[in-house]
Amino acid sequence: MSNTEKDYQQAAEWADKDMTLKPASTTALRGEAAATFGRDLLERATGGRPSIDPKARPGQHSPVRQVRLPAEVNDQLAALAHAERRSPSDVIRAALADYIAAHTAI
Repeated sequence: MSNTEKDYQQAAEWADKDMTLKPASTTALRGEAAATFGRDLLERATGGRPSIDPKARPGQHSPVRQVRLPAEVNDQLAALAHAERRSPSDVIRAALADYIAAHTAI
């Protein structure tokens, strides 16, 4: 039995025997809906970060690149990301995608 299966089994036993829900709860899941939610939650929790690649297979990680930036550019990036409520990585990905599109179009 894998760790995920063991974790699922332990959680299922706890839910069946020890967990108590308010009878009139409108937010608590029960039955198959609770089981499906629990399985999905465990799968996400043990799979690491979700891939940013929509074509990625489950468990496939996105490639990582590291770039050194001058302090001024780093500060500008941080300010722009903050102003747009985006992560610096997201701003870099979008800028790089735009750059590649502009330089590969004929």
